[in-house]
Amino acid sequence: VNHFFSNLGICLNFIWVFVFIRGLKTEREFIIIVCYLELVNQMFLSLRVAIVMLVGFAVAKTLNFSHSYWILLTILVISKPGFSLTKERNYQRLIGTIAGALVGICVLIYVKDKNTLFFILLICMIGCFSFQRKNYVISVLFMTPYILVLFDFLGMGGISVAQERIYDTLIGSGIALLGSYSLFPNWEHEKLKETMIGMLKANMNYFEQVTFLYTEQVKDYTNYKVARKEVYVTTANLASLFQRMFSEPKSKQVLMKELHQFTALNHLLSSYIATLSLYYKEHSFVYINIEDLKPISNNTVYLLNLSAETLYKNTDTVNNVPLIRRNMNDNNSTDTGEIIIAEQFDLIQKVAYDIYKLSEKIKL
Repeated sequence: VNHFFSNLGICLNFIWVFVFIRGLKTEREFIIIVCYLELVNQMFLSLRVAIVMLVGFAVAKTLNFSHSYWILLTILVISKPGFSLTKERNYQRLIGTIAGALVGICVLIYVKDKNTLFFILLICMIGCFSFQRKNYVISVLFMTPYILVLFDFLGMGGISVAQERIYDTLIGSGIALLGSYSLFPNWEHEKLKETMIGMLKANMNYFEQVTFLYTEQVKDYTNYKVARKEVYVTTANLASLFQRMFSEPKSKQVLMKELHQFTALNHLLSSYIATLSLYYKEHSFVYINIEDLKPISNNTVYLLNLSAETLYKNTDTVNNVPLIRRNMNDNNSTDTGEIIIAEQFDLIQKVAYDIYKLSEKIKL
């Protein structure tokens, strides 16, 4: 009940802000309210959970089970912001509950000694809370026998309680999954554009910071480390989004082939850039003829920036962006290090060009 009124309060608060925004006069006030409205996803999640909880409450009252509140608990635990996360937690809850109920029934049938039952109760309780954050299936697997043995100690039945818990879990899981699909659904493809642009900008910044290592006497590596970390984070976000889309309905899985290519190319790009940084760390190398590489470096940054703009604007305009090639006849450098670095810059530019051509095909 408290959770329901908390969600309802968030919804009413959002409505109040929407009404209040009409009276704003200055740009600063508008920016403050816009930052507040970034909680819109949380508002829709709260509203969905509140509605689904009401449906679950009505179903529980209709069925008149002895422990019908388990339906509400199941809905509350399973409901997540995205459909894929709700579906995953749904499977985990069902598998853990059914398997745990079978284990609990076997324990109650074959174990009659109260001391042994109490020891099993303690083991299940410890296992339940120990795995709650690490492995939810195992946590529920321990939780169900723990509840069944506890109810047996209280004299409230054993096998009948196990059956009711399975029924309540099935009902609650079905209601939560249906609500996640039909009430303000949050599909992964809705976050695809933002995530892809973030990946491109992170790689572009990472490339610029690594280029500075060769062109300037860098003493503070903070910006380089931050850029590298941002690439790791955005790469993980894009990969996890791609994986979550697989668990969604086929109709919601958009641009799967293109997204796979985009992820692979960006991973290849970041690995090429990391090779440049690793070579610098191992040799403390400063490129002498850096002017020869500036056109390639600038064009690489331009290609990545243009790719991000193409994804953001979603236009059909095709820009003729050529690859800048080094004139091998004018390359007077005989230093092996400079040759390796120059070839690496060429590889990075080619991958950036492939990303740009792929971005022209992606319409979000």
